[in-house]
Amino acid sequence: MADVEMNVKTIQKYFKLSDYASSDMRAFQEIVSLFSETAHIQTATSDEFTGKTEISNFFKVFFGRNEQLKHIMSVRDVANKYQTEWVVAGLKSDGSLFSLHGFDYYQFDNAGKISSLKVEVTQ
Repeated sequence: MADVEMNVKTIQKYFKLSDYASSDMRAFQEIVSLFSETAHIQTATSDEFTGKTEISNFFKVFFGRNEQLKHIMSVRDVANKYQTEWVVAGLKSDGSLFSLHGFDYYQFDNAGKISSLKVEVTQ
């Protein structure tokens, strides 16, 4: 299993890239590259996506409906699937503003790629 420090850095990179992926194709591609070929995402609305193609398509839709995002995050509990608390403020493509708070839960494969991501929104 990849080490804890490397996994935490991957989570930090995921959030940093998320702030740019709506308008930067390189950031978008880098986010997708953080996931393993067989990775699984469960969204806050319980939608599920498995494999790089589905994950890439999910992120295209997600980042496509947002013009600008700004995340603040902190990994809270490494022993609990790298529980990461986050807040995000954003500008949607329709010009409306939003903010959310939630938690992500991650699992990693032996190569340090994200193999599982579960998203929970609390508000």
